[in-house]
Amino acid sequence: MIGFWLVAAALTALALLPLLRTLLRPSPPLEGAAEFARGVYAAQVTEIDRDLKRGILSVDQARAARAEVGRRLLSVADEAAATKVTSNGKPAQRTAMVVTLLLPLAALGIYLPLGHPNLPAVPFATRPKEAPVPPQVIEAVAKLEEALKANPDDAGGWALLAQSYGAMSRPNDAVNAWRQVLRLTPADASVKGALAEALTVSADGVVGEEAVRLFTEAVAANAMDARARYYLGMARLQAGDIRGALDRWTALVADSPADAPWLPTVRERIHDAATQVGLDPFAITPQPRPASAPPPAMGQAGGQGGAAPALSPEQMQAMAGMSKEDQQATINSMVDGLEAKLKDNPGDADGWMRLARAREVQGNLDAARAALRGAVKADPKRLQAWLDLSRLTAPDDEQTQGSPEFLAAMGTVLNLAPDNPQALYYLGQQAANEGKIDRARELWGRLLKQLPADAPQRPELQRRMDNLK
Repeated sequence: MIGFWLVAAALTALALLPLLRTLLRPSPPLEGAAEFARGVYAAQVTEIDRDLKRGILSVDQARAARAEVGRRLLSVADEAAATKVTSNGKPAQRTAMVVTLLLPLAALGIYLPLGHPNLPAVPFATRPKEAPVPPQVIEAVAKLEEALKANPDDAGGWALLAQSYGAMSRPNDAVNAWRQVLRLTPADASVKGALAEALTVSADGVVGEEAVRLFTEAVAANAMDARARYYLGMARLQAGDIRGALDRWTALVADSPADAPWLPTVRERIHDAATQVGLDPFAITPQPRPASAPPPAMGQAGGQGGAAPALSPEQMQAMAGMSKEDQQATINSMVDGLEAKLKDNPGDADGWMRLARAREVQGNLDAARAALRGAVKADPKRLQAWLDLSRLTAPDDEQTQGSPEFLAAMGTVLNLAPDNPQALYYLGQQAANEGKIDRARELWGRLLKQLPADAPQRPELQRRMDNLK
């Protein structure tokens, strides 16, 4: 213990030595500098007289210029005099003594309540490390990778692989896997959120442009996507827009149920950001909604939103040693359990969406449509649910009259998103089939304005508009 304090004292002395040498060093004389300045100013006075004779300066201008030069000469003289008065070095010595005493005392005052000099040293090699990935999980992931090489269009497999990479702290691989899921399910907003979060994790927490775009699309499809709203606030904070971040986070708190698991994290962010701009965090943080049904999740990348049910690392490990048939049976059991829970809690729109994705991956489209009907009943303004329902009820031929359920879903989509191209096209086709020419022209005209000039659909759409009679 005594050795520690001796070492601390020696290090403190070494740290103070350069500072003391600087403070005790006598100030350099300014007489030479003052003499040089006087020569410069004398030359300026000569130049002023020359300009006056040549007519470049008026008498008043020359007088003002001489006065300014004289003021600068007096200033140099005052500085030189002050240097002579203080050149004995006593003020610098007093400053050095104060610094020498106060700095170690201040350091000691901070260390005593916070430091732990008695804490034993821990060799780096023996420090605790992150738990290794179980061999069974590594083997299961390798098998899944091989299976996806043979069947690259398995959205559920890619989602499971993305979740596995996230649990194994392989964010770059998770990004690539989520891109495959999005390729196969481009309309799934929750997959966009999962990919955006994986991109953020792979960028060490920086919410980049692509992530911002994906999070924005996720919120447009589901206004209560807490994960996307949180990260969009982080993007504003990283861009220097602290007020913008606070607006997004406080709105998220106000829209969240009181038992939402992300509230502590969001409140902490609000506190830190508000403090930076001098606001009272307690005054600007709203109260959340009363606790209700489980709201949308905001977890790790892939924690929710794949085409298959999310699996924890423990569940992955438990399934690693199973046969493919047993693994599928376990997943089916999980999906059936989710469906049973939803019968007791039919207001859980997010649960219905997860069930619909899982049933679609299983190939049970009737059950997927039934789950989507539950989602739109639980949340009639959820655009993604209506889009998915219209996709699963769409006619095989785009020129065929759609079913009443499909057309009703398209009508709701158009109300929620007036520029949705699918709704504009199919509802325009319905109007044309019913002889409502003006309505068809209006809808298809709005769609035509959205299409790029080189879009391959433009000629056919224009031809159909021209044929309306």
